[in-house]
Amino acid sequence: MLMEAKSGLEAIEVTKVFGEVTALNRVSLTVASGEIHGLIGHNGAGKSTLLRVLAGAMRPERGRLKIAGRDTFFDGPADAIRAGISTVYQELSLLPNLTVIQNTFLGAEMTTAGVLQRRAMERETRQLLARFELDLDPFSKLADLGIAQRQLVEIAVAVHRNMRFLLLDEPTASLEIAQIQRLLEWLRSLAQREKVGILLVGHKLNEMLAVSDRITALIDGRVALSGAVNSMTRADLIAAITGKPIGQQVSKGERTIQGTIAPHREKLALTVRGLQTLHLTRVDLTARAGRVLGLYGLVGSGRSRFLRSLIGVEPLVGGSISLFDRPYRAKSPRDAARSGVVLVTEDRKKDGFIPQLDAGLNVALPVLKDFVKFEWLRRGLMRRDTSLALQQVAVKGNVDGPMVRLSGGNQQKVLFARAIRQQPKLLLLDEPTKGVDIGAKGEIHRIIRRLAEGSDEVLVVVVSSEEEEILAVADDIVIFRAGVCDGIVYDPATLRLREGSLRSLAWHQEEVEKRVVS
Repeated sequence: MLMEAKSGLEAIEVTKVFGEVTALNRVSLTVASGEIHGLIGHNGAGKSTLLRVLAGAMRPERGRLKIAGRDTFFDGPADAIRAGISTVYQELSLLPNLTVIQNTFLGAEMTTAGVLQRRAMERETRQLLARFELDLDPFSKLADLGIAQRQLVEIAVAVHRNMRFLLLDEPTASLEIAQIQRLLEWLRSLAQREKVGILLVGHKLNEMLAVSDRITALIDGRVALSGAVNSMTRADLIAAITGKPIGQQVSKGERTIQGTIAPHREKLALTVRGLQTLHLTRVDLTARAGRVLGLYGLVGSGRSRFLRSLIGVEPLVGGSISLFDRPYRAKSPRDAARSGVVLVTEDRKKDGFIPQLDAGLNVALPVLKDFVKFEWLRRGLMRRDTSLALQQVAVKGNVDGPMVRLSGGNQQKVLFARAIRQQPKLLLLDEPTKGVDIGAKGEIHRIIRRLAEGSDEVLVVVVSSEEEEILAVADDIVIFRAGVCDGIVYDPATLRLREGSLRSLAWHQEEVEKRVVS
């Protein structure tokens, strides 16, 4: 521990309080140079708060920070940056209206006698992108890039700065399997080759165990477990995160709801034939009611665009859709909702809810007409109705305060409550557990299974980048690749027998499609 202290970034007995809530309670942690330190815990455990303290964005009430054994104080993020600490938050901070080059050198432009050295900055940016194997035009604006590409660019820009410590908040949340593997390999190389200390905040235990040298688990603002990776097991971590014995936990790759799988129903819920949009080449698939259909594929394969086409956001240019044996085509999300088609979006903070409204109002927004009589809003009736909806999905926290104050898992459950309240026939879930902890993930999986198995009038469609999640919740799986879905249905029970088989299958089909196109 002494050697770590001499060359590391330390938090010692750090305490941070918000009103009556103690977010961090005497937390100690060391990010040693040349090592990756994983930080895990449920939503609200204090991970992001600790990250912000180390990044200079928050000042603790008590405790100390040290760099290389010396006490240090940050008046703001700029002080931390000058001390060699680069931070990449889950909410991306680069400017979308600027190019990759401009973002890379923002505030540190290369000049000679006051003149911008544009070619030198372009050359250095291209070298940086090549290090990350990012095939991007350095003159492209960030707004024109996908979420995964923007995430990787943000990390690359952080690396470009003269840093000694890299703090990453959920860096793989928006990335596909191949991108995740490449990023983790690069982080391992960065730590070992350049002796950079990395703090990696995440939820995915397999990733954390694979890449971390040490792991610290937080629960309710306290350190529940901390030590070298080779001294702990996955079961130890799950128990530390949830505060429950491992016997009470849900094992990955297994059903997350007790009981038998829903009986095989013959009632067709969704039939898609030759569907085409500006971005989808051809989609063919069928799905039955009372089941969960999983959509799997690489980033850019068309999974999310297909969901958007079903709610009228992505205009159709060809093909047909049948919903419960009736022709269906939505012109807008409102039109889709009238037909019983509801989408829970991938990016809840961008287009999922209104942050300053409370949970009940967010649930009620699509169905406000149900609570209006003689042009007056019946607030008491609305509050009773939405409270029941929130109880059904076990939302925890202050539901009467702004939504933005709830944890990620509870925000997601509020969106589920809103979707359920609309009584959907077709429920579309785009990355339903993105950015939530392992405990909330299990609860959301149970909600998904309960929704599907509770009625033969409902079909649930789930898009997920996590192979384990698709295998855990889906009854049937189809694969998207390069805007194409051939409708071949894969059985999760068979795929679970071979680790990585779904990922390999999706990658192989994508590569075949690319060769055919070229």
